[in-house]
Amino acid sequence: MARKQLITIYQGLKASLGAVSLQSGEMGFCTDTREVFIGDGTNNYFVGRALSGTEAARPNAGNQGRLYYVTSGNNMGYLYYDSGSAWVRINAQKLSEMTGSLDDVADGTTYARVLKADLSSGHVNKVSDGTNTKTAAEIKAHVDDASKHRLINDSGTTVTDLWSAQKIQNEIELAKHNIEPQASVKDQNLAAPPGSPANSDRYIIPASASGAWASQTGKIAEWNGSTWVFYTPQIGWTCYVDDEQKVYSWNGSAWVRTGGALQTITAGNGLTGGGQADTVTLNVGAGNGIMVAADTVSAKAGKGIVVNSTGIEANIDGESIIYDADNKLTVSVISGGTF
Repeated sequence: MARKQLITIYQGLKASLGAVSLQSGEMGFCTDTREVFIGDGTNNYFVGRALSGTEAARPNAGNQGRLYYVTSGNNMGYLYYDSGSAWVRINAQKLSEMTGSLDDVADGTTYARVLKADLSSGHVNKVSDGTNTKTAAEIKAHVDDASKHRLINDSGTTVTDLWSAQKIQNEIELAKHNIEPQASVKDQNLAAPPGSPANSDRYIIPASASGAWASQTGKIAEWNGSTWVFYTPQIGWTCYVDDEQKVYSWNGSAWVRTGGALQTITAGNGLTGGGQADTVTLNVGAGNGIMVAADTVSAKAGKGIVVNSTGIEANIDGESIIYDADNKLTVSVISGGTF
């Protein structure tokens, strides 16, 4: 069958179309780029589907808005956009194929880049304040340099040693053990621990105590909220006993009233009693004509002794019993009397 004559449109090289203004509705075909354009009397507009072919057959960029799809060979399946000066791939790309930097990525915050040289095993190995930059190794060497910094040494006792917070707390608690027992105790005569002690209640443990206090004679017991803590007194420890309102001191073997030694009273001639108790009793000794009642001391009259309101008098014969010049009592001439 004979081939029919078709109606053709303007056609020619793309470069030649640039010098021609297609009439409104008039079409033109570029034989070298296979592009179709339609004019409006002033401008020529590209129409039709995306160009396609191998990447090598792709026309030069220069008509903004064109699309080109690579059908085979290198970069097959990629779609390109003509920016007017270059073909730009619009498919998803690898990071190595992207332009720009991490500074351009943000979700409300601008991220800064990290130099590859400052990364070790995925971790940043340098710290900078914008002026000073140090590696982790340099920082550690600086911190560990004993010539610049004193290291924590809980076992040290010199003035240059540093203790940890826990060590300091422990030492404070030990120091408190030498101070707190000198505070008041509630009682020193309870033979058994109280049933419901309050936290920090203290007691001096008497002899033969029972229960949790057994075999703790003389020690100070303190209730810490869950158990009894015992402190062995040292010479010089003092404490106030609440129920007695008195102060006692530990003398190395017993708790004694503070200043008690100054209160010792020893009875002398004619007196009995004395001691070191809070109340000391002295008694006047009776005998040899001296009588002691509840509130009085009296002498027994007789044999020339008279007891009256004046006092005690002796009936002395001035002639037979006299005083000499030295005021000594002597016996003088005794007369037998007359018939």
